[in-house]
Amino acid sequence: MHNIKIIADTTASLPIEYIEKENITVFPIYYTFEGKEYAEGYPHEYKDFYEKLINSQNFPQTSQPSIQKMKDCLEEALEEEPDAIIVLSISKGLSGTFNSLNLVADMIGDDRIHIFDTRTTTVNLKRQVEYVVKLRNENKNIDEIIEKLNKHREEEYIYFIPETLEYLKRGGRLSAASAFIGDMLSIKPIVTVTPEGTLDVYEKVRGSKKGINKMLSYIPDDVKYLSVVYIYDNRKSITIAEKLKEKYPDIDIYIEEVDPVIGCHIGPGTIGILYGTYL
Repeated sequence: MHNIKIIADTTASLPIEYIEKENITVFPIYYTFEGKEYAEGYPHEYKDFYEKLINSQNFPQTSQPSIQKMKDCLEEALEEEPDAIIVLSISKGLSGTFNSLNLVADMIGDDRIHIFDTRTTTVNLKRQVEYVVKLRNENKNIDEIIEKLNKHREEEYIYFIPETLEYLKRGGRLSAASAFIGDMLSIKPIVTVTPEGTLDVYEKVRGSKKGINKMLSYIPDDVKYLSVVYIYDNRKSITIAEKLKEKYPDIDIYIEEVDPVIGCHIGPGTIGILYGTYL
């Protein structure tokens, strides 16, 4: 049996029970909010953050772990004497974490360490981790895992439609004037994580209902997995999931929450879909 050690960061939104069951090491991404630094938590711990965000005019600033913390994390993983270590972290297009991990891996100089460019984050990153767990448990070696993971990465998609443009404005991704006009005219951007791993507007529509229908129209017939994702308020996601269950009865439809480090940029009330065509 190949002993493959898996490391991820908290933006993957992995439940603690799953982390413990599969022996995954998870390191936090940090954020500073109203003068205090926090380590990002886990699913079911996000509510307080979003309520604080709703009631504040300030905007959190995110930061990666220190070089020393990353080094400690990798060295502790090596103490488990694995055949290989694969690290899946937030996209290098959204954070400096990936580049810092590569720097630390070079410092350690152990060729068992593989820093994978996920080009994604949040629940799509979660899918990648779960896929690696599946392959590891099928006794695939590290080369086979990376080859298949590359294919999986190329065929996964995520789209969001925000309830308001306020948080895109606060995070500097939209001007105040554009946000004001957009909200006045009910213009909704459909936000996606691009193939290069950055957050960007994919398309613009008028109204939330039209935006949701447009997102649902993206789902191909050969979809292999499918989730409805939400930020803070899951009421719309339940309705959408029921609709999708009727259309895709052979696929498990999950409802999943987006983590604070990513969710703050799109804002509470956001709804989205995630799907993939390769397993």
